[in-house]
Amino acid sequence: MSKTDTAGARAATEVDLPVTFRALVIEQPGEPVSLQRRTISSLAEGEVLIRVNHASINRMDPLLARRNTFNLPAPYVLGFDFSGEVVRRGGSAGPRVGEQVFGTSIAGGGFAEYVVARNEYVLPRGAVPSPEASTLGIAYMTAYESMVVTGNVAEHSGRWIYIPGAAGGVGHFATQMARLHGLKVIGSAGKAASLALLRQLQVDHGIDYSRQDVVGEIMKLTGGKGVPLIYDSTYTQSSYAQSAAVVASGGKYIRLGTPAQMTAFGLEDMTSVVEGRGAKMLIGDPGRYRIDPLYQRQTQKLRDGQMRAVSWYEEGKLKPMITRIVPFDAAGLQHAFEGFLAGTVNVGKVVVQCR
Repeated sequence: MSKTDTAGARAATEVDLPVTFRALVIEQPGEPVSLQRRTISSLAEGEVLIRVNHASINRMDPLLARRNTFNLPAPYVLGFDFSGEVVRRGGSAGPRVGEQVFGTSIAGGGFAEYVVARNEYVLPRGAVPSPEASTLGIAYMTAYESMVVTGNVAEHSGRWIYIPGAAGGVGHFATQMARLHGLKVIGSAGKAASLALLRQLQVDHGIDYSRQDVVGEIMKLTGGKGVPLIYDSTYTQSSYAQSAAVVASGGKYIRLGTPAQMTAFGLEDMTSVVEGRGAKMLIGDPGRYRIDPLYQRQTQKLRDGQMRAVSWYEEGKLKPMITRIVPFDAAGLQHAFEGFLAGTVNVGKVVVQCR
């Protein structure tokens, strides 16, 4: 593209400020979603304004709608992962105006027609379609940080891994990462839709935990030795206990849930049980890369991981499994939140179509 063409493209897509737009808002924690008008008047250096096409729902969104543990200024807009088009920059650096991108806003705001994000949290989406690109944020990065960075799954190629909740938002990404690194996957699920997704993901051995004995099945499959690698992202005590019971001696158990989070959710830490079996407990936590000074120097690992998501998609090795698209209206988002809390729609990824 010539300089003239580039200038023309920018002129055609750049948005003047202030911009007023529609957003799906939580007035106060516990209140239902409402549709409101909001205005963005300015951008700081290093920020970009993005016209949102799609935003994906994460497990924490309906929880934050009930209880604002992030202390977001009310009224607040949830939606931390999005895809769309850059329509204005707050400075001379960052993605260009007109570029199709995906990214994360650490303050939420994705369930709206426009969102502001920092340059460092926005990436080009390449050949990834907009709905799928909107899922490559928190859930994907949680799986990537746990499996690839913390767990180094590549060293387990050819061996078994057990992934409870393998059809969930995080779990279905972890399942695909395990397979593309050459591991044999045991996945468990309890709903018909989740079990169907496990078959679609081509897990090597699926377990219906609502009807089968998880521990017995895994021990029978492994000749009583257990599995050398486990990734449990469920935040569920019964699952944590089952996982601890089947990790092999010398193996690794990767858990999603810091000690503080375990305490907040009233969950028992199974580290002593895991270590008693001669295995090692590892904690997956992408959040530490933003708050821990030691990890803040390593944030490029996460950005590299998101770029790998684009290349893996383009190579046909990874695909976000979108199981529902929610319309851009208050009732639709509220219904999706309630479904998440009831455990009826938390299969694969659920995406809001914002435009």
